[in-house]
Amino acid sequence: MKPIFTLNKIHKAGYTPYNNKAQRFPVYAYCFFLEGEALVEIEGQNLLISPGQFVLIPPEQAIEIKYFDECQGFDGCFALEFLKDASYSVLRTNSLVQQSFWFEDAVFMGSLLQRMRTAYEDKDRTFLQSAMDLIIGQLRPGGKVAVVSERFLQLVFEKESIPLSVAEYASQLGVTPNYLNKTVKNRTRRTAIDWIEIARLNIAKTLLKDPSISIADISARVGLPDQSYFSRFFKKKTGLTPSEFRNA
Repeated sequence: MKPIFTLNKIHKAGYTPYNNKAQRFPVYAYCFFLEGEALVEIEGQNLLISPGQFVLIPPEQAIEIKYFDECQGFDGCFALEFLKDASYSVLRTNSLVQQSFWFEDAVFMGSLLQRMRTAYEDKDRTFLQSAMDLIIGQLRPGGKVAVVSERFLQLVFEKESIPLSVAEYASQLGVTPNYLNKTVKNRTRRTAIDWIEIARLNIAKTLLKDPSISIADISARVGLPDQSYFSRFFKKKTGLTPSEFRNA
């Protein structure tokens, strides 16, 4: 059996994966974003992936996509046996790596992966091995997400939970609402309420696919028990009322 290596282009406009199940891969997984953003839970840690970021995930890690928007880039996987050199420090730990590349480095990384995609289609293993060596050689272990923002995202996107207010999440985390907002905004470029609304919308879209669940019940389930307010919120975000979305 040949050593595993894959490289795919990412081009997805939007996704509502609220009931998605975690997956585990027996090899290393990786991705690099050119545009868009995604929220991914990896072994219980929420990871926000933004443009210019390369993520390397060790084998057998539980990976669950919770949200993504207008994502473009590359993803794939590889076995250690595929590499010319498997002695890099990032391959000797069992921790994920998330590394940002800026300006010219990000442009170079995007161009390199595009060339790799062509080489992958041409089955040019020699170039792919050399390119992966170049990429992995630039990665460094470490760089964990700030604890408060990580825990906040974990709470907001926790399955079966009803989205709360910023003040309620701040109370659970033992910080002030102002501190929570500032920390989350600095880390993710979105405010705490932005993420709460994204979670509400994801849950609503998923539940509206089930005609047996009333809109009133869905309204309560997303933390907006006033059905009229929920309908206005949903239409503002999607351009459709809940009923129109359900019947579309």
